[in-house]
Amino acid sequence: MRFCSHLDITRYMTRLMRKAAIPLWHTEGFNPRPYITFALPLPLGFLSSYEIMDIRLTDDDYDINSLPETLNSFCHEGIVFFRAAEPVLKVGNLAAADYEIVFDDGGALAGAIKEFLAKDKITVLKKTKRGGEKEIDLKEHLSDVSVTENNENTLLKLTLPAGGSLNINPELLLSAFCEKGETPYTVTRLVLKDNAGKVFA
Repeated sequence: MRFCSHLDITRYMTRLMRKAAIPLWHTEGFNPRPYITFALPLPLGFLSSYEIMDIRLTDDDYDINSLPETLNSFCHEGIVFFRAAEPVLKVGNLAAADYEIVFDDGGALAGAIKEFLAKDKITVLKKTKRGGEKEIDLKEHLSDVSVTENNENTLLKLTLPAGGSLNINPELLLSAFCEKGETPYTVTRLVLKDNAGKVFA
């Protein structure tokens, strides 16, 4: 499932809702579309254990607590719904995301990663919304960083800004550390956080 694009996932969710007979609200106008949005679309190739999808229902009496079980009965392997609730925060309150990066290296890279992260500056080029590039220092935006290793892999955990004002993909950090394909790794987004550092809900 991690190799499905955001647009593919959106189409999948639309068909899933229809299959599960969820009373989904549609936009108005000449070409009505089901209202389905994601707090922060997941980059292609990433795994995740905590994503937020917003929908709007037409039936005010529908039991939203039954949504996870209903949807899971129609889901393919790799997607699991675990909670449904009324929205509390707006997307504008989204501020950060926790990531787990596992290097399939037998623990050999732990020392090099720690040395890399200990640099005074980690300068990369980040694409802007207008298609240009700007230089940023990733070191200023890293937090809650930890590196551990065992006989099978090296585990890097960190928190990066996420949201409308500033969104940093961990691939920026990884591309600055190693050439793509040089060392196999898996990126998992663990949780989204609000601007108070709490789990975004």
